[in-house]
Amino acid sequence: MIAHPDDEVFVSGTICLCAEIGLPVDILSVTAGESGGAGAVEQVPGQGVADIRRAELAQSAAALGAGEPVFLGQADVADPAAAGPEAWNTTTIIGELTRLIRCRRPVVILTHGPLGGYGHAAHSLTYRCVAEAVAQSAFQGALFSFCARVRGAFFSWHFDQDSCVRIDARAFQARRVASLSCHRSQRDYFLQPYFPRTGRKRLSALFGYALAFTAAGRKRVPIATPERFFDRFPTEGLALQQTPADGRPHFFLECFADDHRVQIDR
Repeated sequence: MIAHPDDEVFVSGTICLCAEIGLPVDILSVTAGESGGAGAVEQVPGQGVADIRRAELAQSAAALGAGEPVFLGQADVADPAAAGPEAWNTTTIIGELTRLIRCRRPVVILTHGPLGGYGHAAHSLTYRCVAEAVAQSAFQGALFSFCARVRGAFFSWHFDQDSCVRIDARAFQARRVASLSCHRSQRDYFLQPYFPRTGRKRLSALFGYALAFTAAGRKRVPIATPERFFDRFPTEGLALQQTPADGRPHFFLECFADDHRVQIDR
């Protein structure tokens, strides 16, 4: 469950891992992301930003082995909890999520963290809606949030919870790259901000290129391609928000306890 198309990029390796064992994966997006990417999108006749971003998420889902995404039709606004005509109808969201959980009976749910992962208001409200739907549906499985901290990982200090499950997603590099590449309207968001813009960062980048054969060097090479983006983010961190109600081990302990790609705190 995500707030916008492209949020699945941060959990794309975990999606691939679940799809690899034959688990059906559904991606639900609260919005169509119509407020993002308008300047970067090459407009298609007859299509607006929302149409283009829905198509991008559908392509990304297919690249990751997930099913056709479901959109809940809420407005893409900066603060969806603020009063006003564009505020999210949380009653509608929770009701639809409750219905889908009862109908599809998932074994694990992945969504944003309680504080939005890095303080994003729409992500935080998405989590609250998911948590309420989980309670109303009497969901018996585990609820995890993504964008949790991984010790020593680039950018991870921005995240607001520590991880208890860490997925080494390097085996899914090609599919993760394909997924991110589908989001053509968001290329600048993911890649451009990491180009060096100060003298110090340019020197760091030069050091990175000169020593790119070392781990220390690669960390300093600017992110300019989807491949480098995932070189910088090889591990995805998950935080457990709700354990199975019947006391069973959670999904990752049950399915991946012996998988060397999955590190689980016990």
